[in-house]
Order: sequence, then C-alpha cells, then structure tokens
Amino acid sequence: MNISVLIVDDDRLVVDKLVEGVSWKRLGIGTVLTAYNIRQAMEILNEVSVDILLSDIEMPQGSGLELLEWIRNKEIPIECIFLSSYAYFAYAQKAINLKSREYMLKPVSNRELEEALTSIVEIIRERNERKEDGKDKQNAFWERFLFQDGMSLSGVEKAQKEGIYRPSERGRLEIVRAFPDSDTRKKNDINLYDFIVQNISEEFFIGGGYKQNEFFLVRRSDYEWYLVFRENEKLEQLEKQAATFKDYLEKALHMRVCIYIGKVCRMDGLINSKKILEQMELEAVPGEGGLLFEEEWFKKEIEYISPPWEVWEKEMMAEDMLEGVEQKLLEFIRSLWAHNQVTVSILEHFRKELMQMIYRYLNKQDILVTRIFDGKEFDDFYEKAVSTLPDMELFIHYMLEKLSGFRNQDNRQESVVEQMKHYINDHLREDLSRKKLASIVFLSEDYVSKIFMNVTGMSIPNYVSSCRMQKAQEYLKHSNLSVSKVALEVGYSNFSYFSKTFRDYAGCTPNEYRNRVQNNSY
Repeated sequence: MNISVLIVDDDRLVVDKLVEGVSWKRLGIGTVLTAYNIRQAMEILNEVSVDILLSDIEMPQGSGLELLEWIRNKEIPIECIFLSSYAYFAYAQKAINLKSREYMLKPVSNRELEEALTSIVEIIRERNERKEDGKDKQNAFWERFLFQDGMSLSGVEKAQKEGIYRPSERGRLEIVRAFPDSDTRKKNDINLYDFIVQNISEEFFIGGGYKQNEFFLVRRSDYEWYLVFRENEKLEQLEKQAATFKDYLEKALHMRVCIYIGKVCRMDGLINSKKILEQMELEAVPGEGGLLFEEEWFKKEIEYISPPWEVWEKEMMAEDMLEGVEQKLLEFIRSLWAHNQVTVSILEHFRKELMQMIYRYLNKQDILVTRIFDGKEFDDFYEKAVSTLPDMELFIHYMLEKLSGFRNQDNRQESVVEQMKHYINDHLREDLSRKKLASIVFLSEDYVSKIFMNVTGMSIPNYVSSCRMQKAQEYLKHSNLSVSKVALEVGYSNFSYFSKTFRDYAGCTPNEYRNRVQNNSY
C-alpha cells in the first residue's frame, strides 16, 4: 500500500528540508508531493488522492486552516499535521475543530515529526489493510505474469487455487502510453504520474459508471501502464469508454495519451495479445482519437513516396507568407492517413526530408538554424512528431510558424530588444521566462539572450527583476496595497522570495521602504 504526503509551505527552504530530512521510506510513505501555496495544493488534491497533509498555517495566498476547511467541505479523507511558527490559541482551536491530528510549533525536529507521522501512518494502515490486501496480491500476480510472459506451472496453479487467475475466463489487455515533453521528464515526477494514473483508474472504473469491470493496473515503464480487465465488452461500448478514460488521463497528466486496446480473449491468451500490442506501439501511429484496436490493426509494408519538396521549396522562397506551404504539408500527411499509408517509419522518412528542405531554405537566406530554433524546444517537437498524427501536425505548424514569424518582423537587434522591453513592462504580473520572451519575437532563447545583453548590458533575468522592483517601489509609495498584494502585482507568488529580492535591491524590507518614503513625503 502506497501512502502519500503533501507538504504545503510558502518557504521553499522549509519544504526542501522536510523532503530531504525526513526518513519517508522508513516511515512507509512512498510518495512525497509539494506545494508552495494553497492554490497549488488544491490543484494537486483535485488530481490525486493524498493520505497526509503537512502544512504551514500562515501563507500569503491563503492559510493552511483555509486549505483544511476546503478539504473537509469536499469530504476528502486526509489526516493533517500543522507546522506553525505561532502559538495562537485561536489557530490551535480551529485546527482541532477541523480534526487536525497534530499542531506542532516550528522549529520541529525530524525526530518529533517522524514520531507524529508514525502514529498517523499506523492509523491509515489499519484503516486500509483489510480493503487493500486482496487487491495488492492480485496486482502482484499480474505484474509477474505480464513481465515474465506467463508464469511457472506451480505459480499458475497457486493463483488458480486462490481465485486470482482463471485461464478460461474472458478478459482483455490494454497498454496506456503518455507522451511527456523534456520539461516533464526533467521534473522527475515519475511517482506522481504513476499515482495519478492509479487514482484516475480507480475512480473511473470502480467509482464511475463502469462498476462491472474488475481491472488491474501494472506499471510497464516510466510513462506506460498495462491494464488487465476481466470483461467482455462490445466494441462500440469499449471505444466510448476508452475515449472518455483517455480524456480524463490527459487532463490530469497534462500530456497526450494513447491507448492500445487488445481483443477480448481467454486469460491465458493475454500474453499473445501483449506481444501484438507491443508491436503496434513500435509500428502503428495513433490518430486524433488516440486509440488503436488490435482488431483493426495488421502489420503492413508501405512504400514511401516523396512529396514535391522542390516545388514547395520554391514556393517558400517566392511567397510573402508560408501558410500556403504549411497547408500543403498538412494535406499531404492527412491524405496518407486517409489511405491507411501512415506508419512510424513513414513519418520518420517524411520528417527527415522536411528538415532537409528547411535547412536548404535557411542556407539560401543565410540564416543560422540556432537563431530561430531552440535546441530543447525543437528536440521536443522533433522527437514526438512520429508518435501520433496530431504530433506530426504540431511539428509542421511549429516549424512553419517560426519561419513565418521570423520573416515578417523587424529582426534588427535594437528593434527586437525594444519589443521585448515593452512586453516586459506591460506584463510584469505574468510569466517572463526567457522561453516566453523568445516566443514573442520568433527567435531562439540563446539568440535573444545574447542580443539582449549586447544591446542593454544586462541579462534578461536581471532586467526583469529590476523592472519588477521599480514597479514595486511605485506601488509601495503611491498605493495602499498590502505588501503581499504588491508582490502578486509584480509577478511574485512567493512572499518570502519577494521580500528577499526587494531587500537585496533597495537595501531594506518593503515595509521599511514604505514607511521611509511616506514619512519623507510629509
């Protein structure tokens, strides 16, 4: 049984200390999630099931007490420990009323916290042990069965005696595959995604409208899962169910999902179905719906026929806009799809020739590829282009949009920097990352960083921070907004980080600055 904890505190140092300092695995806690305000915490709690909440009380965007009250109103079963810097009776009384297990004053030693967590973990285990025992044993069987391509005779006989495996029973296998980008992979939240898929599956197939389905979920790799069903659904019902399940997963994971769906067969035929589905993964390309059925797939050899690249290349050079060429590229791919001529190898061939045309076009324009395309962003689109038909369409649009945007704007360094500076000053509350600023001028991140430094003598982050601090000073001097509200107005969701940055910039805290300028105005 995997027990999970959610840590909520606006101070990142506190969160990092808890994540690294507590012996979570020894306590039996397998998943540790983090949030830095109650809005982030609510988003996590809406997506996954959490067993333990470990929360600060006073935070700029809402208190931990407000978060627990929201949790209780939604009837989410969570055990709570509050960690607070304040020994206020009113806080403690409210925490008790909201059925918090502990109210601990900071600083809390790891030993004290682990003692409190140990008792809570025991309560959760006792509550869930009876319910989980049978399910866990069956999941363990299917994990061994699928990864070993079957089991020994003695293992099968034991499973049959325990009622876990009945060879003649009807069932079906699915492979669920998610497609992360490089930023997602970098976060290394593999356990979180596995947790989300498990919870969505439980809610959908057991808590939703499909109570007749007994299913087992087995993690195949970081972003792939096997689903074993004991059922005999009709194909049209199955397609609707799978499409809805896929939509739920995509909303929760924030990435594209495809499902490879096996035929209904005897349980002892699932290994053969597994091999076919894995072959489909290697060769077949899912379409817009993201579903592929074993009944509708057969291995085929298709001869690749090149489109008229030379004609399109001339049109790219001659036309003022590139939308026409983009449309022809999309029509070609969609025509192949309509005639069942799309496989992974076909898309790989098409992608290679498309890139050759783009490189030739840029060489004739005497433009470096790195001036327009960012390595990491480009690699994401390039890698995923052969995964599904929509991903190839996105890749084509990405390439041609970048080229069109670059072609139709003033690309002098001074002009580009002025555009960025205007955007920064008009959007201080919003995301002002290097990636965002590069996208508005249709250039690569590395290139805009270089020319920004050349023109202004400052890095982009330093310029953004300076603009935000100057705007914060204006608010503190001329408005009655609270300091936490000022922080939000200039793009800081973390109040502690805003205060530190302001102190480094102005030599005093925001409140000290306000008192000083207001006293000097009299």
